[in-house]
Order: sequence, then structure tokens, then C-alpha cells
Amino acid sequence: MTAFVSEDGVVATAARALLRSGLLSPPSPVAGFRLIREARRGGTNPVTLLAVTAARWPNRTAIIDDDGALTYRELQSETESLALELSGDGVGPGQGVGVMCRNGRGFVKGFFAAAMVGADVVLVNTDFRTDALAAALSAHRITAMVADDEFAEQVRVADGSVAAIDPATVTALEGDPRPGVAASGRIVLLTSGTTGKPKGVPRTPQMRSAVGVWVTILDRTRLHTGSRVSVAMPMFHGLGLGMLMLTVALGGTVLTQRHFDAEAALAQASLHRADAFTAVPVVLARILDLPQRVRARNPVPYWRVVLSSGDRLDPTLGQRFMDAYGEILYNGYGSTEVGIGALATPADLRDAPETVGRPVAGCPVRIIDKNDRPVGPRVTGRILVGGELASEGYTGGGAKAVVDNMTSTGDMGYLDNAGRLFIVGREDDMIISGGENVYPRAVENALAEHPDIADNAVIGVPDERFGHRLAAFVVLQPQSEIDAPTLREYLKGKVSRFEQPRDINIVASIPRNPAGKVVRRELSS
Repeated sequence: MTAFVSEDGVVATAARALLRSGLLSPPSPVAGFRLIREARRGGTNPVTLLAVTAARWPNRTAIIDDDGALTYRELQSETESLALELSGDGVGPGQGVGVMCRNGRGFVKGFFAAAMVGADVVLVNTDFRTDALAAALSAHRITAMVADDEFAEQVRVADGSVAAIDPATVTALEGDPRPGVAASGRIVLLTSGTTGKPKGVPRTPQMRSAVGVWVTILDRTRLHTGSRVSVAMPMFHGLGLGMLMLTVALGGTVLTQRHFDAEAALAQASLHRADAFTAVPVVLARILDLPQRVRARNPVPYWRVVLSSGDRLDPTLGQRFMDAYGEILYNGYGSTEVGIGALATPADLRDAPETVGRPVAGCPVRIIDKNDRPVGPRVTGRILVGGELASEGYTGGGAKAVVDNMTSTGDMGYLDNAGRLFIVGREDDMIISGGENVYPRAVENALAEHPDIADNAVIGVPDERFGHRLAAFVVLQPQSEIDAPTLREYLKGKVSRFEQPRDINIVASIPRNPAGKVVRRELSS
């Protein structure tokens, strides 16, 4: 079965979304002239997005971070100064430039400046240790790093030949010439590495490839020009970068902080009247876990969109969040390799709490069996996503499986009769226990419904008798005294016999990477 939006539907959705967003409202004649000049100057280079917005709304606030506020004119000027610095260090088209910055203006300037000089922009995880960083530098032939000062020594130890530039030390000077805009290089995202060594996923930037995702988000959320968007997930992550660029396209304001803290993020969103908030599910849980008095003194009446993505959204968490903050929660599904493939609206999540929504415009979703044949509704199979957001394979070779020009996400799932997508688990998470195919997600969802459980993860482990069995790892709510036998009894009425975890481990925390995903290899029974 394939769920998709027709070409006519894509056009209609785009027209409706762009009109409602205000992006089609005509600029002033002077701004229009500047806008056209910048578009011609930059072409398809990602920096054109920043330049066009700065031409149209130069005095709007582009970003509010730990260092204060920057207008679009100031952000563009500082970005161009950093591009001049990179050029002066000999960086040019085809070379690799890493960006290792925490959320804030440094990351934004580093990303756009490296793109401006035509480099391959490699977005480096700020949690990388020296050996992982050294591997990334070598694999992507990085010759220069735009890195926060806190990472300078780590870069030097990883590879002393790589020049490190702290974006905070580069300021715009009056009279600086404007650098030219080179032909666009590639943007390289790194996989989360939850099941092994992170791999580079390069893409050649093409504005049209993101249009379907953007217009779907605009159409379903009704975000508009000037929206203030809190980006509470790492910008080196696909969704973090995507929401940064969408906010820039809207001439909106990015609200962000170097280090995530639930109370501080909520306070920033409240103070600056955020329209939208984007985060991984664990962040939403941390916000709900704040004392009621903290949430009460940081009201967010302007929130119209909270977009969750990057990891499994527990159905119970989604319902609790909407009970607390209203019908504003959206759940995105995708991967580094395919981009965003589906988006659930609040109505979808109320009607079917486990869904990840319907496909986005221009990105059809297909479910296939083990023989690569499409299956019908409510039949579980491998998930494929089409469209132009799919990656070009991994740096150094290899790629996700491709069937009929559609890329595997590595997940198993099904489409219901309404065309909504449901995920049952990762292909490599499935175990065969006593002859039955078993996925951890059903057990994780069931455990998440228990009021005494704050977090959980379920994995497959070897079993001499059954081949494999499920093992659950559970974090309890503070002051909870529930034990494993009680939880085992609770699960008897929630999941099938063959899905019952033989092991239930009470632990202090679940290991997660900066994007909020469970690092399953660090769990052991």
C-alpha cells in the first residue's frame, strides 16, 4: 500500500500554505529590488535563504540566544565576515568545513558561511569524543572547523592540521567587502549512531527538495511570517537544522539556548511569546515534570505549534502534553537518510495516539513485504519513503536499501485505512522469540501508560531456550515503590503472551544521545 499526495494536491497545498503564511505578500518596491538581486547573486546556495530574508526584513530579530538578539542585517553581515575569514584561510569549493557549535548564533553563522564559500558543510555532534571527532575529520576530509571555543583543544588533539575558527571572535567591520557566493557544496548530516558508529549522510542542497516538507508543515500548523520558534533540539540534527531554515525563510525569530534546561527553555518561550516549540519527546516529558508552580509562572499562551520528532513519542506522553497545553502537538516522522516522511496533527494524535501521521507533500510512503511487494492496509512491512529529500548514500560508500526509487527508513510499520502511518519498531529491533516476531515498541508503549513510570526502553537479548527474549529497563517516578513483579503482572493485561519481557530492570536513567534517542547498545540485562 502506498500513501501519497498527488501532484495536483501538492500544488494546491503549496498555494494554500504560502498564501496563509504571508510569504506571497508583495514586499515594498525597494525591498523587492534587493530581494531579486540577492536571489540572483546566490542562486541555489543555502546562504541565499538568509540573504533574501535580510533583504526583505533587515530589521527583524533573527535570533535570540544566550548572547542576546541579532537582526537579520546583523546576522548576514557577521556571516559574510566569517565567510571572508574562511576564504582567507584558503577554504574554497569542494573542501570540507566542520561546524561544531552549540545552538546559537555561532552555529547559524558557521553553517551559512561555510555554505557561502562552496564548502561541504559537515554538522558535527557536540557530544563527540576525540576519537569520534578524529574519524569524522578524516572521513570527510575536513580542512577547517567553525567551532565554539570550548571545542578548540579537542579539535587540535583530533587533528592538529585542521584550522579552528571560533565564530564568536569574528565580527563585522565597516567597509568589509562582500564575499562572492560560490556554487553550493554538500550538506553532510551524521546519523545518530545509536546502533554503531555514526555515518555521514551527504545531500546536495536543492530548494525544491524541501518545499514539500515546508509547505506541509505550514499548511498543517498554519505558521506564518514573523513566527517566533523555539529550537530546543540540537541544530546539527536534521529537524533542528530544518526548523532553523524554515524560521529564516519565514523571516521569523529563532529562540534557542546553548544548553537545554526545561525551566529555562519554557521561560524563554514565555518571555519572548514563542509561537512554536520544536523538541524531542524526552524534552516534552521534562517540561511536564516541572513543578506546577514553575509552569504556572512561565505561561505560553502564544504557543500554537509544538513539533516533536527525532524519537518515538509515547502515546501517553502525547495525550498528557495536550491535556496540559491544548491541541497544539504535532509529531514528525523521518530519518537522517530520508528527511521527514510523515506529520501527525493534534487531531490525528487524539484519534490514533500511536500514529506518526500522514505523508508530507511530495514524499510518498509505501509498505512492502519481504519480497519487496506492496501490502494492504494494516499489514506490517518495511517502510519506504520517496521524494527528493532522500540522501545520496553514506560518505565512504553504502546506502539504505532503495526499491522503485523509494528509500528504506529501516523501520517496520503499517498504514491504516485512513492513510495514517504507524511504526511497530526498527527492522533490527525485531526478535524471534519462540517462533513469534516480536517488536519492543508495543511493550514500551504499554509501560509508558503506567503512572509510576517516568521513562523506559525495551531491547531484545539472547535466550538459550527461545532464541531471544525481551528485556525492559524502567525509570520510576520519584517516590514510587513499585517493583518488577508488580509491573510484570500489569503487563499481562496489556501485551500478548509472547511480548511479555522476561527481565524487568529498575534503573536510574535511560542512556540517550543529544537528539534524545535511546542508545540501546549501552543497555544490558
